[in-house]
Amino acid sequence: MVNDEEESNQQSAAIRTVVQAQIIECLNRFYAMETGMWGKPVDCLIIRTVVQGKLQGKLYDLSALSEVLGLPISTLHRKIGTLVESGFLRREPRGKSIYISSTDNTNIALDQSFETMVATLRSLYKGEIDLDKN
Repeated sequence: MVNDEEESNQQSAAIRTVVQAQIIECLNRFYAMETGMWGKPVDCLIIRTVVQGKLQGKLYDLSALSEVLGLPISTLHRKIGTLVESGFLRREPRGKSIYISSTDNTNIALDQSFETMVATLRSLYKGEIDLDKN
């Protein structure tokens, strides 16, 4: 009985290790795609948050984005200026506020990368990616 329980625990630990490796592999691949598209990790975080907000029907101005991300408004102002100049984000004046939104190019790039991410997940799930070689 003890041996069966120990063997079951070892099998559970082995499965957990494989799943963790797959999750880390996915996150690393997604990170590489994202930084390849948008640059520095903070820039990616800003863009991802703005896109997610739009999908959820929430528009962000600088102060709301600052609160959500825990970044100073001055940093966001500078970063968003660079992302606007790069064509990833745009400023949308509405009333007394200026909201930040993603551009069509950013949305298209995100859609394409999403398809790549889904394909990666499917490949990992099917065992088509050898984690020991990557």
